[in-house]
Formats: sequence, structure tokens, C-alpha cells
Amino acid sequence: MTCFSTQLFILTGLKALFYASLPNRKTAKILGLISQPVNEGGMFMTKDQFNLLIEAIKFDKIDLSDVQEKVVMAKRQMALSLHKYKIWEGKNGKWYTYLPEEGGRVLKKRTSEADIQDLIVEFYMSQQEEPTIKSIFKDWIKEKLEFKEISKATYDRYLNDYKRFFGDSEIEKEKIKNITEDDLEVFIRKTIAEHELTQKAFSNLRILILGIFKYAKKKKHTSLSISAFMGDLEISSKVFKKSIKRRESQVYMEDEIPKVLDYLEANPTIHNLGILLTFQTGLRSGELSALKPSDIIGNTIRIQRQEIRYKDESGKSIREVVDYAKTDAGIRDVIIDEDVLETIKKIRRLNPFGEFLFEKKGKRISGPSFYRHVKNMCNELNIEVKSMHKIRRTYGTMLIDGGVNDSVVKEQMGHADINTTRKHYYYSNKNQKTKEEQIKNARNKCIAR
Repeated sequence: MTCFSTQLFILTGLKALFYASLPNRKTAKILGLISQPVNEGGMFMTKDQFNLLIEAIKFDKIDLSDVQEKVVMAKRQMALSLHKYKIWEGKNGKWYTYLPEEGGRVLKKRTSEADIQDLIVEFYMSQQEEPTIKSIFKDWIKEKLEFKEISKATYDRYLNDYKRFFGDSEIEKEKIKNITEDDLEVFIRKTIAEHELTQKAFSNLRILILGIFKYAKKKKHTSLSISAFMGDLEISSKVFKKSIKRRESQVYMEDEIPKVLDYLEANPTIHNLGILLTFQTGLRSGELSALKPSDIIGNTIRIQRQEIRYKDESGKSIREVVDYAKTDAGIRDVIIDEDVLETIKKIRRLNPFGEFLFEKKGKRISGPSFYRHVKNMCNELNIEVKSMHKIRRTYGTMLIDGGVNDSVVKEQMGHADINTTRKHYYYSNKNQKTKEEQIKNARNKCIAR
């Protein structure tokens, strides 16, 4: 197969060679006709077909209407070849197929096979010839998923972000070739204001915009230089919604921890023991759910897999274990002591034969299931409900307050940089009295010198 982009290059030379000897309007129209799919649809033609066409043009042995018909048929066949879903006739005599839709597919029905094929051709041709932001976005994330550049969970997150930022917007259905820098800037500023975006949320929007327009430029659907545009875009930090985080809501306070630990030890269900293990190790809930007995090696827990969540074609949420960690730094050996080993022994007594450390009635316990039990625990103890992730923050805070070496802290937490731990995982959980005593002691030491 000869790609039309190559053919167009050849045609450019052929035009120069043949145009003098064939200076008639028919030749110009034919050359323009067969070049058109390159610019918009990226269609293909066999080498033999291409050579025959050139010979026909050279010796003026071709009918323009015949060329037009064959080009249309070639486009039609290409569009049908892109369609991956089954086409079938129902018992009612109607014809059915699916068309791709955000996050899945949508069922379509027509009265005849020809009509359903026409619908398919119209769908794919509209995407190829004059793509919108919506169609470019779909192609971009589909390619990244196929090339394993993103996980299915990230794919789903991009879909949700796209719906949030672009859904029902005027720019979404605009042909991407018509979108100017001014259009894009207005959209960005309007989205920040209407959605009251935080800087973190804006970074998610930025990822999508860069991805969509870089992909569109690669496919020659736009000439807009998105990297330069985003680099030059000046947005004051004042426009972003400030995320105020109360210290007391981010970690378990020092007077709460004894109550929680006593409760968990007094009620040693398999869920509660998992929560206790998180207090003792700082594991992510996805890491906890994916643990196997074989991961306990001496005085360490080897973290090498995780639970991920994604949606299947029908939109159903799926949770499964994959054999890789969240990040490269996430692959680690977490150091544990005798108390942690005792907790693990209790877990094994409740689940002695399971493939995974945490199972109930033969089924692996998923990450969200632990949170439901955390919520119940907090309600019973009459303390503010805090997630499994905030237990992990509590563990990180405990290590830092305990004077553990920075390199050990980041290894235990599975972070590549200690600054990540200090910025996002450290919140002082000391009560007012403890703080006063610490300040007094520090002052007295200074005076004593």
C-alpha cells in the first residue's frame, strides 16, 4: 500500500512534469480530486491503482465522472473498514450496529443494510474530513490507550475531565481547523470562571488541551502551535479558587489515634485489620487490596502490584489487580516490625487459604470496601470521618515527626521525592497542649544556651 501522503508528494512532481503537456481543466480537476483525500481524510490507494490513474491522466484516457465515482467508493470502503462493530439484521427486519461514543458505544437502527452502511460512512467521514475537538479527543485518547501510554484508569479520568470541561461548550463542536488562539483563550478563561477551577483542576484541563491540539497538528488538522500558545498564556493565580484544607480534617489527631487503634484491636474483623495495617504501614488502599501472602518477606512487605478501576464498554465500573505499582517509586519493600507481623498473623487466621491477603467469602476485598468500614468506625467513635488516604497521611506525618531519615520516609511512602511527602502528606496532628509544651521546651533550651 502506498500512503496518500507519499502519493501527494509524487503528484506534486507529476503536476510539474505533465501540466505543460496536459494544460486542460480536466487534468487539473482530476489531480485536485485525488489530492483532496490526503489533506482531509488520509485515505489510501493501491500502488497499481495509483500508477494506472497517472497513466490515464498522462494519455488523457480517463473520464472525470468515473474518477469521481471511484474516489467516492474508495472513501466509502475506507470508512466501512474503520468500523469495528458487527452489522446485523434483527428479527423485525431492521438493521443494527453500534457507533463509538464517549466511554463506550451507542446502538443505531436503520430500515435497510444500505441505510446502516450510509450512516457508518457518514459518521467516519465527518470525523476524518472536518474533525471537531470532540472527535480529535476520542482519537487521541484511543491511540494513547492502544499504545499503552496511559492506563484504562487514566483513560476514564480523561473522559470524565473532558465531559466536565468541554461538555455542552460552544467550542466542543467547532471544527478544529477554525479554532483560533483567541477562541481558545476565551474558552479557558470562561471555563476557569464558570467551574471555579483550582490550580490543580486547571492543570487537568491543560493536559487535555495540549494533548488534543498536539494530536490535531500531527494529523495536519490545525496549524495552531499549542505549546507556544500555552507557554505565552498569562493567567493570574488570583482567578483560581483557593482550596482551604483544615489541618484537623487531613490527618487523625493525636488524641484520636489511641481511640481508633483500641477500637480496631477490640473488633478484629478482616476489614478492621486492614485499616489497622494501613495505620501501621501507610499503604495505599489499592496496594492493600492487591496484597498476597507471598508479599510478606521477613520483616518487609513487598509492594509490586495495585488495584485499578476502569469502565468497560457498557460503562460498568471494573476493579482488577495489575502487576505494576502506581509509580516506579511505588515498587518498594516496606519495613515492618513485630506488631505489624502480629496483625498479619491475625489476618491470615481469618483468611488462611486466600490468593489475596484480604478476602471475604472467597472474594478479594476492594479498596472502597475498607473506606465504608472506616466511616462506620468514625461514626461509632463520634469523630470526624476521614478516608483511608488520610490514614496514609497520618502515617507519613508520624514518620516525619518521629525524626525518621528523609530517605527512609520517602521509601516507606513510595515517593520519588521527600518534598512530595512534606508538601502533600505532612500535617501536624498535635493538639494545642502538646504544641505549647513543644514551644516552651524549645524556648527553654535556647535560653539555657
